[in-house]
Amino acid sequence: MPGAAGRNGQDLSGDTSATEVDADYRVVVGEECFDWRSLTGSGLRDALDTLAELLQPLADGRTAAFMEPAYDTECRPSVALIDALYSPDGGLPHDERVRLQQLLNKCRRVEPDEADLPQPVRVADGPWREPSWGIAHALARAATGRAMSCLLVPYAMEPDWSSGWLTVTRTTEAGHDEVKVHVLRLPEDAPDFWRGLLIHEHVPAERFFTFTQDAFPLLLFADSLRLHHFKGTYADVLPWLVQLLGALNDHFIRTLADCGGDQKQVIRRFGALGLDISPESPNTKKNVKAWEQRKVHYDGGTYRCEWHGKRLWDRDRVHFSLPIPAYDDRILVGIFVGHLAT
Repeated sequence: MPGAAGRNGQDLSGDTSATEVDADYRVVVGEECFDWRSLTGSGLRDALDTLAELLQPLADGRTAAFMEPAYDTECRPSVALIDALYSPDGGLPHDERVRLQQLLNKCRRVEPDEADLPQPVRVADGPWREPSWGIAHALARAATGRAMSCLLVPYAMEPDWSSGWLTVTRTTEAGHDEVKVHVLRLPEDAPDFWRGLLIHEHVPAERFFTFTQDAFPLLLFADSLRLHHFKGTYADVLPWLVQLLGALNDHFIRTLADCGGDQKQVIRRFGALGLDISPESPNTKKNVKAWEQRKVHYDGGTYRCEWHGKRLWDRDRVHFSLPIPAYDDRILVGIFVGHLAT
């Protein structure tokens, strides 16, 4: 996943000097991803490529895991996954097989325990299904309060769960419980998971920037950002901040283009998303001192963060730039502040 210079695990709360990165896996590969029994020719190659594309940014030795029983999954007619992966007679194309081998070798392998025993689950009013070991394990970890995502590729027809955050009802010894879990089917689903993690776990301020490169891959973050510069408390600011950054990542560049640079239309479209953003006023631009406050140093350059989003009418601003061509038109988020001079 693309990242920005100077942000990797750096503490920007202004209170500690933590450099911890998130070292425990968050994504579990469901065995459903290895079911290629009905696929042949180009359809099989496409499926293997799809799985590899999903795994590529996650197979870093810490983010993704799969269950040891997956090796026994019948992935081709009468062929277990371990034989398909490591035998040239396993029925998988050579190049795709080697690539998948390499990616899975970079994922953690997890031995299931008692909490991972698959028990019937369902989403909403859907049918009860017995999950795979991978789904059951992701749900078990999510039940402890940890944000988890289960990787289920588009070609995995069962379960027919949509991508995104779902509430799953599990069968337990005590009856039933409800667990919130994320389903990852396409690469573009990934940022939604990391954003949800920030809220779901209420990630501490000193670790917020550990996740921003994955949650907001089209944004750049200045090294000078400090979360304690907001007037509101971190707990109050966090949901709004994640919503704003997500909307800037997903919509700002396209909205500018669609509106032909018409600032009022851009403001209205973000208003429809429940967000208040605007460019600086002509009076602010005429105020030399105030206009200088919008300049931000990033990666050896200086950029003007001439737009801002505000949480409340009188406090908490995020100042950001227009798209920067030198960084593939990414947006620089340059200032967190209660309020700048106008």
